[in-house]
Amino acid sequence: MQKDLLWINIFNIAVIATNIVYGGILDSFSWARSDKLEVNIPWLPFENESRCYDELGCINITRSWYHLINRPFNVFPLPRSVINTRFILYTKLNPTEGQLLRAQDEKTIKKSKFDPKKKTKFIIHGFIDTPLSNWVGDMRDELLKVEDMNVIVVDWAGGSLPLYTQATANTRLVGLELAYFINYLVKNYGLEPGNVHLIGHSLGAHTAGYAGSMIAGLGRITGLDPAEPYFQGMPENVRLDPSDAEFVDVIHTDGKGIFFLGYGMSQPCGHLDFYPNNGKEQPGCDITQSPLVPLTLIR
Repeated sequence: MQKDLLWINIFNIAVIATNIVYGGILDSFSWARSDKLEVNIPWLPFENESRCYDELGCINITRSWYHLINRPFNVFPLPRSVINTRFILYTKLNPTEGQLLRAQDEKTIKKSKFDPKKKTKFIIHGFIDTPLSNWVGDMRDELLKVEDMNVIVVDWAGGSLPLYTQATANTRLVGLELAYFINYLVKNYGLEPGNVHLIGHSLGAHTAGYAGSMIAGLGRITGLDPAEPYFQGMPENVRLDPSDAEFVDVIHTDGKGIFFLGYGMSQPCGHLDFYPNNGKEQPGCDITQSPLVPLTLIR
């Protein structure tokens, strides 16, 4: 009897703590949990919990999204207005002055330098990152040096800066936004999906995978150190995988494992996976040679 009361008390404490974190002080608007759940205990998966986002479609959280070790917590994305996903176009005619494109405002596309006959490459940043990062600008510039193309930077900084658990959830909504935008260009402007290339870093790599799974005939995805936590060891629908595009190539450079401060996946997740210097650590990036800060902040 005493044991039963002890377990009941432990359970009640867990419920109260969970409500405080996921439905109370840290989430006063209940963004991080399903409307149907009175109690959201993240290690007890619920079936067919979903939220829909207007023209974008719906997001479901089912048992396939849970794993006791690899992915014990699952929440819903923040609202669209908070993440505020934006698409910023650069071409050789406007290499440094970006043009904001919106599927909901056709004038932004018609008046822009966007040319559906040219190759289109999307750059998607990752966790604790923004389009203002040096590497995003460098990659944009180098791509435009090689060829006159549409380079579109995906800005989801409103969703990449919260705690990691929330940021991973936000990638699913960003994937919906990206897929809808590309499919809109395909349908209304004749963009050839085979000429579209998504380049994603960290969480951005898995975001590209989510989008690619909803775009028929997408040409290519390049994953740059796809994030390990909450993705490695999970089913293909949860992470980047070869079915997300006609060709998926992945570069692993930070795959030591999260317990050794390596943030990238070591697990193969593309048609071709490259592992420079064994894919675990690169010269000059050893933790003894750099400050103890997230690697996404180190150039």
